[in-house]
Amino acid sequence: MRKFFFIIFLSLVHATDAQNLAELELKLSEKLQQLRKAKTNGEINKINTQFTKEMSEFVRKEGAFEFEFTQLPTVADLKSEDGLVRIVHWNLEYTDFTYSYAGFILRKDPDNETTSVYNLVDVTDPYTLIPEQVIDSKNWYGALYYRIIPVEYNNDMQYVLFGWDGATTSSNFKLIDVLVFKGNAAKFGSPLFVAKNKTQKRVIFEYSDKSSMSIKMDEKRNRIVFDHLSPETPALTGIYSYYVPDFSYDAYVWDEDRFILNEDVIAVNDEAEKESVIYVMDSKTGKVKKETYKLKWINPEDKQHQGDISHVARTPESENQTPEINPSDENTVPKKKWWDRRNPDNLSVTTGKYRKNRRRPPEP
Repeated sequence: MRKFFFIIFLSLVHATDAQNLAELELKLSEKLQQLRKAKTNGEINKINTQFTKEMSEFVRKEGAFEFEFTQLPTVADLKSEDGLVRIVHWNLEYTDFTYSYAGFILRKDPDNETTSVYNLVDVTDPYTLIPEQVIDSKNWYGALYYRIIPVEYNNDMQYVLFGWDGATTSSNFKLIDVLVFKGNAAKFGSPLFVAKNKTQKRVIFEYSDKSSMSIKMDEKRNRIVFDHLSPETPALTGIYSYYVPDFSYDAYVWDEDRFILNEDVIAVNDEAEKESVIYVMDSKTGKVKKETYKLKWINPEDKQHQGDISHVARTPESENQTPEINPSDENTVPKKKWWDRRNPDNLSVTTGKYRKNRRRPPEP
């Protein structure tokens, strides 16, 4: 009976905590709306300081790690697949269209059932290239993360991050970084990436803000696939604000304990993707609009669709396959075209320039 009442008591405590957190979230939502409506840089910084303080108190509350946000649509909330890491962060857009970032990392310790909180403090000038060394969370370069992938390295769990940074008014950054926990600190950067015999702690891409770049995890093949960037013209080589995807792809492939760069790979859509988005020009308004279309795969071996396919694209698996040869095809002689009246055995090795004149002799 005592055990029964104890369970009831715990349920009531958790329900009360959840209700309190929901009320605090509404207050955070009000402050966030003020932040998004701010007109000057000074006002943005002032309100963000208040919002950051309130968020800091929130994420340290009992049950905050498990709480699901529903009222903060412009706050990025990223959770790891192992359920041990959560990153709550947001961006600030200033009047000159530059960006700054703020947030918190939450790490859950399943052994003692505690949660550690680390402040993300953006101190990097957006016009400065992101350094390659290991960075503490309090000396963060600032970014919005959209994917977190747990990997094991040297018997230690680390977290690969895909991120985006608005950078400058003419270029954007995308990056692949690694979150590592050392003692009481959260750090960014780990020697997981190898490109052309050079080990890197993170991978940085700078490209034109007029284009978009894709970085995706191909879990089936244990690789990170991304757009290859090239300058719009050879004369702009090295000026990365003019770099755009060139419709080829590279990948970092996981090999034992490292991601190894493989260039010019074959990229394929995830089988789970049911639709895709493209941007087209509206013929009536002259403006770009977004259209969504469904992805439907046609099996080239399906007899019902053989007439629908004139070309079969390569896949990573087909690259390693040896084409099958039909024995009946080996002795097949191609049929001559009706206009080919020459005997191929008598053809000259030249282009025919020195052939004898075969005109008919003049009639007597």
